[in-house]
Amino acid sequence: MLVRVSVAETTYDGLRERAASPATGRLGFLWGFAEATLFFIVPDVLLGAVALFSARSAARVLALTLAGALVGGAVTYLIASELRPARSEAIVDAVPTVRQNAVRRVEREMRADGPRSVVYGPVRMGTPYKLYARAAGLQDQSLGAFLLWSIPGRLERMLPVTLLAALAGLLGRRWIAAKPRATVGLYAAGWVAVYAVYVIRVGI
Repeated sequence: MLVRVSVAETTYDGLRERAASPATGRLGFLWGFAEATLFFIVPDVLLGAVALFSARSAARVLALTLAGALVGGAVTYLIASELRPARSEAIVDAVPTVRQNAVRRVEREMRADGPRSVVYGPVRMGTPYKLYARAAGLQDQSLGAFLLWSIPGRLERMLPVTLLAALAGLLGRRWIAAKPRATVGLYAAGWVAVYAVYVIRVGI
């Protein structure tokens, strides 16, 4: 029993160190950038894991992930402003879980409400941020205004996930420290379930 507890604690400490490492922050930046361009899995997966094992590191990784998302949003905006609408639509339509009706709906929202429409995405079964970046570039909306609205638009989803995971990590610390591998397994299973439901509702 003592050996098992010792191994579990070492694994927990290792996960905490990994969550707090500079490499995790860099991964957050890259993940935020990727999801704002062509990747389809949200960086919330990483943010929740970091917060679960190291609440102190969560704010730093969240800030870097947000920065990556803003850079990625700017890139998507600029590319969309240069491409023909049909070409940029074909690119985002090829991303898994992006549907053509969502692309058209985001275009209408951007035309009607401008850059502030980016805050609608998280409350509509996770409409991808990249669609708003594309629509803003396509319609020649202000890049500065789009990026400013992107801050609450991104935090609207990422911040609650980070805070809830940090709270769970603090309240369940003893159990997590004793069963770190089970914690990782349950966490991964939770996200698999979320994406299974998402794919069923939205489609590939």
